[in-house]
Amino acid sequence: MNRGHTHQARLSRIAFGIIVALGSHLALGSEDDPFFDLDLKEVLNLEITSVSKKPQTVSRAAAAVFVITSDDIRRSGASTIPDLLRMAPGIQVGQISNNTWGVSSRGMDGRFTNKLLVLIDGRSLYTPTFSGVYWDVQDTVLADIERIEVIRGPGAALWGANAVNGVINIITKSSAATQGGLIEAAAGSNDRGTGSVRYGGKVGDIGHWRIYAKGFDRNGSIVESTGARGDDKWQQQRVGFRTDLTPSARDAVTVQGDYYDGRSGESAFLNSLSAPYNILTGTTQTVSGGNLLGRWQRDISATDSFTVQGYFDHTKRDWPAHSNEVRNTVDIDFQYRSKRLSGHDLVIGAGYRLNQDEMTPSFTGIPSNILQFSTFSPASSENSLYSLFIQDDITLMQKELVLTLGTKLEHNDYTGLEHQPNVKLLWTPSETTTFWGSAARAVRTPSRIDSGGSVNQTVLPPLSSRNPLALPVLITAQGRVDTETVIAYEAGWKQRITPTLSFDLAVFHNNYKDLRTGLFGTPVCQPSPFVCFFTPSQAYIQQPTLASNQATGQSNGMELSADWRVRPDLRFQFSWTELRVRMKEEPHAFTTDREGSTPKHQLGLRMAWNPRSDTDVDIWLRHVSKLPLVSEGVPPIPAYNEADMRLAWRPSKGLELALVGRNLLHKRHKEFASELLDVQQMQIERAVFGQLNWKF
Repeated sequence: MNRGHTHQARLSRIAFGIIVALGSHLALGSEDDPFFDLDLKEVLNLEITSVSKKPQTVSRAAAAVFVITSDDIRRSGASTIPDLLRMAPGIQVGQISNNTWGVSSRGMDGRFTNKLLVLIDGRSLYTPTFSGVYWDVQDTVLADIERIEVIRGPGAALWGANAVNGVINIITKSSAATQGGLIEAAAGSNDRGTGSVRYGGKVGDIGHWRIYAKGFDRNGSIVESTGARGDDKWQQQRVGFRTDLTPSARDAVTVQGDYYDGRSGESAFLNSLSAPYNILTGTTQTVSGGNLLGRWQRDISATDSFTVQGYFDHTKRDWPAHSNEVRNTVDIDFQYRSKRLSGHDLVIGAGYRLNQDEMTPSFTGIPSNILQFSTFSPASSENSLYSLFIQDDITLMQKELVLTLGTKLEHNDYTGLEHQPNVKLLWTPSETTTFWGSAARAVRTPSRIDSGGSVNQTVLPPLSSRNPLALPVLITAQGRVDTETVIAYEAGWKQRITPTLSFDLAVFHNNYKDLRTGLFGTPVCQPSPFVCFFTPSQAYIQQPTLASNQATGQSNGMELSADWRVRPDLRFQFSWTELRVRMKEEPHAFTTDREGSTPKHQLGLRMAWNPRSDTDVDIWLRHVSKLPLVSEGVPPIPAYNEADMRLAWRPSKGLELALVGRNLLHKRHKEFASELLDVQQMQIERAVFGQLNWKF
């Protein structure tokens, strides 16, 4: 039996052992009140907004949607948002270092996954610099998150470009739900100290408010090649507020904002044209930023309402050997909903976004002979995005059959006008059964680096295994990339089998076109052929790589989740993901979306048990299959099994003490690697820490 099958067998034995061990408890337990926030029917009828930009229940959503509830978050023991996302089927989360992750939906993973849109309270976290999310600055008090809505599959008809393979919307609680005080603290083997304070109060008779402060200091992970502690330490502080007002029975106003400041370390590879050419050293990114968001919702009548939302977002990141980035974003969005016409639920909207940036070289803490990993021309830019969308839910058979038609039109400064249509059909033959199907077109538009950027990927030392020449070879990448597109077909079945058992199945087929590729050009002697010939000690070979769109691809998959409330104090949640990705490149081109960067199989089993009303026992088992090829030069990442466990005790009302163990099956293991080859391969350690949560 090979090692991967051994791991799978071990995971199955552990899961079976947990279920058998609980058998006697099932026979002896008392009939107490439910210990979980929601029963199974309430979960299926949980109100979500991200699928259609309007309230609807999970069971009535024609999409592959998974909701991570506040109770899931509390009982998970997770301390970061990426770790919470591991719960959702179809989502791959691979930790690269202590403060970086690859997070993707339905494949094509990377440090800067460019086909997944992430939002918090409707504010986009997607950076137009490299395409992706800077996960090290996405944080809040996790107890203040109401739910995380995870949509696999295109959401572009409503949310726009880059919502190609999925949308993740993190929705925080209203300030009315966070009244009084909260103090949280944690410390352990990797978490040297985390603390947060939040307090909420009333604004007369018209609303509520809250303020918070949070900070943490986390240790570095382990360098794979040496076993030594890495330089990826992570410290951050943030403060924020939220105010929710209801000045009249028809109006609701929200104003919220955050500010953060911190440092994110890296064990980085730095490139030089002189010996030793590739230098492994510790660098530190300094990060800061803030945002201010306002939202006004008004009910015009029993059938009509509108929402106006606007936000300003400022970020600054000094990333040694990459760039010193300053970015300002202004976004305004208007949405109107009408149910005036019988059988129609119409939503229309318009939006505008302005992105301003300044990208300059960063030499902070690095030698002067180090090459900048990325450069931008021009150094500053301003880009505008205009959008218009319309979506109509047409009831064909009352409470049984609904047809949804919608599209979004966007105009950006890189590729002009883009259209992203979607058609869905929802059939609910009974209260417990839902079938749905969908077809959609979505696009990924170019990022800042794709248009006017240049990358010094790596330097191959002379007379090395990858370079037989007597001169160093600098591999560079530049060029202009066009729009990438996907035509996606999905179908799903949601079924409540019994009052305590349900499942959600989704299958999909995606056709990708014009995917981003590289193409090796003609090597050039630099700084000139004359220097190469007469003074080779001062010369090098530049191997250019030209970026373009010369690849197509297909992906097929299945995602299954099941929820079993065995009894009021015991719950099991199971998830299973199967995914196959195939790429086809034009001659001599190579795609940057690797087939082997996504696991073919993922399995998860979570148990939540309350042996007493004041005690929680949570166990989380997961299996991730092998990653054959994250990037050229990165060895395959083996399959792994892991287990997390949380024990919590509430000695008095409002006070909870917990002991959490993460990655308990191995002292350390590897999960993912940066496809940019810019950081050392790291291993993620086993972690044990204690938590205190006091509400007053």
